[in-house]
Amino acid sequence: MTSSAIEAVERALARLGDDKWNAFLHVDAQRARERARNAEGPLAGLVLSVKDNLALAGMPMTCGSLHLKDYVAPYDATVVERLERAGAVILGKTNMDEFAAGSSGENSAFGPTLNPADITRVPGGSSSGAGASVASGVCDAALGSDTGGSIRCPASFCGVAALKPSYGLVSRYGLSDLAMSLESPAPAARDVTTLARIMGAIAGPDARDARTAGSGEIGTLHSQMAGTLRIGVPEEAFTGVADDVSRPVRSALAKLERHGATLLPIHLPTIHDALAAYYVINYAEFASAMQRFDGTRYGTTAATPEDARATFGDEVKRRILLGTFVTSREERGRWYDAALRVQAAVAADLARAFGACDILAMPTMPVRAFKLGERIGDPRAMYAADVLTVPANLAGVPAGSVPLNVSGLPVGLQLLGPHGADARVLSVMKLVEDLA
Repeated sequence: MTSSAIEAVERALARLGDDKWNAFLHVDAQRARERARNAEGPLAGLVLSVKDNLALAGMPMTCGSLHLKDYVAPYDATVVERLERAGAVILGKTNMDEFAAGSSGENSAFGPTLNPADITRVPGGSSSGAGASVASGVCDAALGSDTGGSIRCPASFCGVAALKPSYGLVSRYGLSDLAMSLESPAPAARDVTTLARIMGAIAGPDARDARTAGSGEIGTLHSQMAGTLRIGVPEEAFTGVADDVSRPVRSALAKLERHGATLLPIHLPTIHDALAAYYVINYAEFASAMQRFDGTRYGTTAATPEDARATFGDEVKRRILLGTFVTSREERGRWYDAALRVQAAVAADLARAFGACDILAMPTMPVRAFKLGERIGDPRAMYAADVLTVPANLAGVPAGSVPLNVSGLPVGLQLLGPHGADARVLSVMKLVEDLA
């Protein structure tokens, strides 16, 4: 495998060139070549990128922020450690919305990532560089994170496969958190088989993350026959979705039906309440997590914490302010506590749906990739892009995005399964891919 790993790294570096997509913040070609020479294991021969909010010892970890521009990680995140132990070669660290606060890939302090499908369009965020590094053909797969759609959005906009794992399936140790109760490291890949291989390497218990649990046979794709499949289709998930997204998604579902799958109309009445609840919880947890970036141990040194945080971008400041507000003594019951009640209702809605079907299917994103700059000045329009991805995070269930065979800009089909049914989601994703 060593020779093929070396060749794969050289191909990746040649393809990357001067990185016209601004997908990478740090590339270590020497390290990658050294790793390739000794690559052994089930992932040997695969070249990956890692989002810059995951620790890789000896490499910068900026989280897309000027505040951490000089910070170098002293240890490996568990997922990084497991990838390299399995023989994968990591090319470098990818661009991202600052501290993962964004849905388009435009909020990085180091400039926006461009969509390889159309460089005038956003690649999606916050794992913008992860999606672009795979869609450009530089990497076989990428490791990002997903808090409310942060890996599925770039997958849909850029045209790659991605999975948000069940909460607790993948260790968060070494991940700089945005909203720790909602997020997880999450992979994207050129195809579903590669995606499953990555999951097989990174999933499973970790003593350094008490929320992790068993992985089962997550790395093994089971042959999924359409004729045995009950697919729940929530009509609410198509409300407000652009025609050039809903048509190919419904066409893909019709193809599954022609191959024997049963399509079951279902209702998720809380799906549109989920967005507001998600952002309130996100604000609250983000504001708390950001307290450590006061220039004392992490971040730019300054006379006061306020001066240190002056380097933050507008979206980061917005979320800190709103998070402080919604958790204040006067406002907590009206906002944060109410959001937790909605979260419970969303989880209950999904649980009822999974009592009647094996999998849920809906668009990943309500639109195709929009123009750079089109929504950056309107936070509400930007947040609205997450409407279909946040329910899975609120409920902690697995959700994958698989690209459909369409003309023009990519479209993703989103598949959700019950908690722990990640292998099922991946297997149905592979079925969709095979039928495309």
